Amino acid sequence: MAKTTKRGASHHYSDAPAHFVPLAVIIDEYDGVLDQYISATGAGDVVVTMPVTVDVAREGKQKFFVAVAVTTAFDDPEALSDEIERTAPKGHRPVFAWVPANLFGRDDFGIFIDEVPIGEVLKNSLVNEVIEQAAIEATVVALSK
Repeated sequence: MAKTTKRGASHHYSDAPAHFVPLAVIIDEYDGVLDQYISATGAGDVVVTMPVTVDVAREGKQKFFVAVAVTTAFDDPEALSDEIERTAPKGHRPVFAWVPANLFGRDDFGIFIDEVPIGEVLKNSLVNEVIEQAAIEATVVALSK
């Protein structure tokens, strides 16, 4: 994987069906706007990742690998979810969400989150953090135009 610090640089596997990009890259190099990354790289499908440690009440510190896929060409998220399971950093529990941007505006549009044996509030909060920090809602709207 090529990783540089210049805006517009490649942060993904060029032969991957989707770009996997850390949230920190979106924030630092694309002003926190996923749509700017998509415009700069020509990506159609992007998985924004965020490793995080959370102090969970009565359970102590836990590590999660949050991944939110924003896609336009996937009929289902299984391959992406499997890849997140496979590539999550050691000791991190994967939390995967899928936003099929190509369905925006239709009745079957929604954010789909894999079942994870953690509380719903925690799971939704982790996913929402990525959605907010990467301006995913605005990106989905822009992709639908």
